[in-house]
Amino acid sequence: MDSVPERRGVTVPYRSLTNFLERQITLPRINPSLYQLAAIVASLAYLYVESTWVKAALVAFILLTDWLDGATARQQHGKSREGYLMDVTIDRASEMLIFAGEAGTTLGKVFFLLTLANIGLAYYSIRSGKHTSLPLRCAWLVVLVLTAVGVGG
Repeated sequence: MDSVPERRGVTVPYRSLTNFLERQITLPRINPSLYQLAAIVASLAYLYVESTWVKAALVAFILLTDWLDGATARQQHGKSREGYLMDVTIDRASEMLIFAGEAGTTLGKVFFLLTLANIGLAYYSIRSGKHTSLPLRCAWLVVLVLTAVGVGG
């Protein structure tokens, strides 16, 4: 129970790309939690934004900080169960904030319910040792961009 849960095979294409990028760049030697703090602040800001493009930019920034906190920890050899638990908690809190702000729409309600499912998947991941989660913020970024360019609406 002291280890970080394994990633599922479905993440191999994404992890291959991010692992390649991590080997190409040197990140600042800062506490990875600073990226998590930035993600929560951006998630809070999302609640007060009207522009779809600004919302998309905030979600893209949140996804970037999520990657950077893990990449920084890996580069500093600081990968730990505690860090994993903090990352999962911050990710779920970020989703709750984003989708609470969208709960006035049908699609927002669906994503909010999926966030609740993601909380259950986080518990499953911790208990099973197999990391499992739905990429809701990434999917939402696609929805926002498609909405902003007028596709499907």
